Amino acid sequence: MKDIESLRHSIDEIDKQLTELFERRMNIAAEVADYKEKNKLPILVKEREKEVIAKNLSRLKNKDIEKETEEFFQCLMDISRKYQASRMSCISDAPESSDVKLYGLIGEKLGHSFSPAIHSIIMQKLGIKGCYHLFEVERDSLSRALDGLKHLNIKGVNVTIPYKVEVMEYLDEVSREAKGIGAVNTICFREKKAYGFNTDYYGFGMMLDKMNVDLHHKKAVILGAGGAANSVVRYLKDNGIKEIALVSRNKDSAKCRFKDLGIYGYEEAGLLRSFDMIINCTPCGMHPDIDVCPVPPDIIGNFSYAIDLIYNPSETLFLKYAREKGLTAANGLYMLAGQAVKSQELWNDIDIPGSTADEIYAQSVELRVKNSRF
Repeated sequence: MKDIESLRHSIDEIDKQLTELFERRMNIAAEVADYKEKNKLPILVKEREKEVIAKNLSRLKNKDIEKETEEFFQCLMDISRKYQASRMSCISDAPESSDVKLYGLIGEKLGHSFSPAIHSIIMQKLGIKGCYHLFEVERDSLSRALDGLKHLNIKGVNVTIPYKVEVMEYLDEVSREAKGIGAVNTICFREKKAYGFNTDYYGFGMMLDKMNVDLHHKKAVILGAGGAANSVVRYLKDNGIKEIALVSRNKDSAKCRFKDLGIYGYEEAGLLRSFDMIINCTPCGMHPDIDVCPVPPDIIGNFSYAIDLIYNPSETLFLKYAREKGLTAANGLYMLAGQAVKSQELWNDIDIPGSTADEIYAQSVELRVKNSRF
């Protein structure tokens, strides 16, 4: 038997060869990225990745390490894909005269946002050369932040918690649907002016379509009274919902904003037993505070459908309880994908087919599964 030093020396020699081969592989991956960008091809080709893994598993002599070999090549291709994406869609040192478009997200705490990843998927799919940044803004700096973004070379930004309502007073113009909703989640910058829109409305509708939910003759309970709830209420009203009840921690404030709805406190939520769906529009259960739920599980069991607009984590306690109770349940990832697609349409003045939106969502799900950070 060889001693440990001899074995380590052998590994060092193999590692040296691996490094040389890895460098060669990444150089070729760079050429592949350039070709894909030139020909408007997507980075991810699932059939090609499956073929690579299958081909290399067939070459194994030691079948006891098939699982490890598959993990190795999957990891290698993930690294290669990320490297290609960095060349194709986010060149940080691009000159001012380049055609790289800048987008972003403004909010208070954004460390675990999935928006950069999902917009990267959209840009890769559509051949848009751009970068998507996170802009964390303190509450007393929102006006100054918007003024600064307005004068930079930025195409547009999304808006998230807690600024969807507050941001409206700092915009030059607000679209009709956003005014009706009373919240903005997408801003376009044009000629140093800021225009507000609401794409959550469209994203929520796309999610219901994906779930095959027919709103006619149905009744919904909404948890929360913030900007996201505004979008959901407007969509439900516009599409035939029979009745809406809203649950809020501040009933007086909610009554002022939702005058035609029944308003309840959380201590009264258990009384709402004749409703079909419950929709969480609060941040309760969002990462990192994942061990909380806006209502107890016995209340969730009163419904047939449960929707949580939160997408991080992919299964909140709210959705876990819903599935355990046998409800049809969904998180907010499809809504995020839908509103992101609509945002890109506004920023770039284009139309994106529904089939493309489905493909973008499918890639988003796959990316979430592979990357536990989101």
